[in-house]
Amino acid sequence: MATTMDLRIDLQPITAQGSTEPFAWHAGIQARPQAFHTVDAILLREDRAELEAARLDRALAAAAAAGLVEAGTLLAVPVQVRAGSPDRLLGHLFRAALRHRFPLDQIVVEISADESTDRDAAAAMIHACTDRGMMIGLSDFAAGPLALGLLAHCSPRLIRLAPALVHHLEAAPARARLVEGVLRLARGMGVTVIAPVPTEEAEQRAAAAAGLRHFQGTPSAAPRVRRYTRPVRRWGAPVAATRLAA
Repeated sequence: MATTMDLRIDLQPITAQGSTEPFAWHAGIQARPQAFHTVDAILLREDRAELEAARLDRALAAAAAAGLVEAGTLLAVPVQVRAGSPDRLLGHLFRAALRHRFPLDQIVVEISADESTDRDAAAAMIHACTDRGMMIGLSDFAAGPLALGLLAHCSPRLIRLAPALVHHLEAAPARARLVEGVLRLARGMGVTVIAPVPTEEAEQRAAAAAGLRHFQGTPSAAPRVRRYTRPVRRWGAPVAATRLAA
């Protein structure tokens, strides 16, 4: 199953405000990540572990080919905690790092803090990484109960904010205050907080006013924002037929 998936890796730079040199890179899925996660969700546990092993190997291979070892920058590698036990998943990661000669002290094991994440699996991965001295990152961080609960179990190196949390802060004062609160908490813990790079001038001003100083991506690439609500159909309006692809 792993060999049939399109697992092209998208290395995105993470830079500090005012700098053009990345201090870290994020190894995400380049082509149709929603298709990857849909397939991942329906696989048997053994097949899911195989798919995750292939993805981790591709991520380390892409990073090594891009010269990140020589640059000495960090590499944030997302790990799907539901794909297997922490020992097995970290074993896949360590073998991939050894295969591609990528130093473990440059790897940040990224764990999703989205509210749909398996809390027990995420906590187990955090403990396994801590026991092994691995750096931890939390992604999809929106300051929800699960995210704050995971943060209480670790001192992550990086926190990547959920795109929906920081999208158009200039038009959402309540979310801007929430981001400011997360930043105050992170500063007290020595954690670097990362947001998608703003693409519009108004967004840039709002991000700076909230205190955001570290960004992922390039200004030309608009961030994909997941919507948490669905459009409301007017009562009595006809329902459009849905065509399924052959």
